[in-house]
Amino acid sequence: MKRYMALLWLALFLVLGSPATTALAHAGLIGSSPKDGELLKDNPGQISLHFTETLEPDLVDIRLYDWNGEEVRLNRPALQPGDASVVRAELPDLQEGTYVAIVSVVSEDGHPVEERVTFSIGQKSASVADPTQPKTDNRYLLVYRYLTQGLILLGGGLYLLARQGARSGLPDFSRLLGIGRQIGWGLMLVGLVFLWFLYDESLPAVSLTDALWQGNGDILKQSSFAVMLLVSLGLLLLLAIPNMVTGWYLFCWGALVGTQAFGGHAWGISPVWLSLLLRLLHVMTVSLWMGALVYLLLAYRHMEQDKAAFRAFFLKAVTGASLLAVLTGLVMLFVQTDAQSIWQSSLLWSKLLFGKVLLVCAMLLLAYLQRKRWRKGEALRVRLLRWEIILGLLALLAGIWMSQTSYPTAGTTDTHVAIHDRH
Repeated sequence: MKRYMALLWLALFLVLGSPATTALAHAGLIGSSPKDGELLKDNPGQISLHFTETLEPDLVDIRLYDWNGEEVRLNRPALQPGDASVVRAELPDLQEGTYVAIVSVVSEDGHPVEERVTFSIGQKSASVADPTQPKTDNRYLLVYRYLTQGLILLGGGLYLLARQGARSGLPDFSRLLGIGRQIGWGLMLVGLVFLWFLYDESLPAVSLTDALWQGNGDILKQSSFAVMLLVSLGLLLLLAIPNMVTGWYLFCWGALVGTQAFGGHAWGISPVWLSLLLRLLHVMTVSLWMGALVYLLLAYRHMEQDKAAFRAFFLKAVTGASLLAVLTGLVMLFVQTDAQSIWQSSLLWSKLLFGKVLLVCAMLLLAYLQRKRWRKGEALRVRLLRWEIILGLLALLAGIWMSQTSYPTAGTTDTHVAIHDRH
């Protein structure tokens, strides 16, 4: 237990100790009118901003500030007809001086993005106040997402392995965890609720909580991340219904794990159906892989007895899950971007990717060593198994972190894709 508490603190330190960022998604600003830093002779009458992907109309907000940091009232912005990647707003009468426009959008993957454009009319102001308002620290959103989704993935894989193990006389899910089942369920419930409010607070253009309270589905369905949280919460409540048939809980766990595939970059990658399918397979196989390792750690004393049939099943399941997880991860990479963009990129996403690759390679090496020992009839080395789980949890952290950071797109440079990271 001390090892896992140390791992948890390490994960929190890595997240909270990293530089804060206001950008969470792929959508980035690629052009604006007026241009950033432009000096205009007259009021342009309109400001427009062009993004790398289509936007959701009710989740867009533009705020304009003068050189004193005072807000200038604007009418509600709108997307350009025929091109939902361009948002524009009419400008009122403006005095000479420098203005800062801050636009907040939600990209197709459901993550909030903030951009700013500075322009001047007539002359540049001698000094310009920073209008930035205190915002939600998105590192805490990452922490809660890691802990909550990590528990969901581990729980789903653990349930499946325990169900199969019970057929071979090994401890089932209830016997294996005891009161830990209720504690884990409560932690997942609290985590999903906290995720909802942290995410909602990061969206300046609209309140999803108000939309939920008012039953406004048109707004809610524009955020795939919000829909993922609501569906996960519903499945978690269904999972708590007692005395249902076994298939009920198997369906709920499978659906709960699968739902986690629909709240990341997948919605912003074309073709969407392929991106979602790959992500779904990746999430399901990662859940099975990690859940199997945790089950083995908890039940290995029983497994060392005459459980040859289950050991054979376990080896096949983990081998298949690990290979499919690696394969789907690789295909996802090259659907999302290309090798040259990844290698040349200085984005945090690329650094996390390299770290994740090293962690997974180390896991596979440890798995190979354990497999050789087991095939020879030797006992498992529990210390190596613990390290394999620790490496897997760190790889999971890297994967979730990657889903909340900008990634390099094929054929573009960092300055185009991640221009919003400069703030």
